[in-house]
Amino acid sequence: LSLGGELKRREMLSARLGDVLSHLYLASAVLKRFEDEGRQQADLPFVHYSLQHCLHQCANAFDGAFNNFPRKGVGRTLRTLLFPIGMHYDAPSDVVANQIADLLMTPGAHRERLTHLCYVGTKESDPIAIMERAFDAMQGIKPLEKKLAVAAKKGQLPAKGILAERLEKALELNVLTKDEVEQIKQADALRSKAIQVDNFDPSWFADTTKSAASRSKKGKAA
Repeated sequence: LSLGGELKRREMLSARLGDVLSHLYLASAVLKRFEDEGRQQADLPFVHYSLQHCLHQCANAFDGAFNNFPRKGVGRTLRTLLFPIGMHYDAPSDVVANQIADLLMTPGAHRERLTHLCYVGTKESDPIAIMERAFDAMQGIKPLEKKLAVAAKKGQLPAKGILAERLEKALELNVLTKDEVEQIKQADALRSKAIQVDNFDPSWFADTTKSAASRSKKGKAA
């Protein structure tokens, strides 16, 4: 009422109101999916995080709109009328974020519902396949890691050190069987492969250097 058609020309103000609408739409989409999938209790941390994030963004947009309203008195009046006790929409807490991280790091139906459309290649060199194999392998050795931790607490094994040496000692003391030691080694190899970033075989650089030198000679000859 106070701006009339001028609202369209106040692009920053109308953009903030658009942000409110967008995040309300996203919040409603989260609730609809939660409802459509049968209100899975394991998904509640995802729902809480999403709604807290959306409402926090709405509050920030409203706050910016009120503070930057062309007529200050109108902005303050709107804030008082719409949020008489204040905008108490905090950002998602670390507690909720940690709950989500724990769920994503634990195999189960809740994780499958989120990742079932992700492409996982069948080749040994496929990056996502490597990550998934490492993930499953590391989950599989958790009981064995617990055995090592108990033995370390009793003073039978060092709590830290080179893994191969600790496993050899655990085998000698019958803390782990030969098959269990081999399982841990395989899982650690997959873990190591999964975390390699920009890792290249030395021969690749040698081949590249030779190719560059060959091209240089050919260029000079021409």
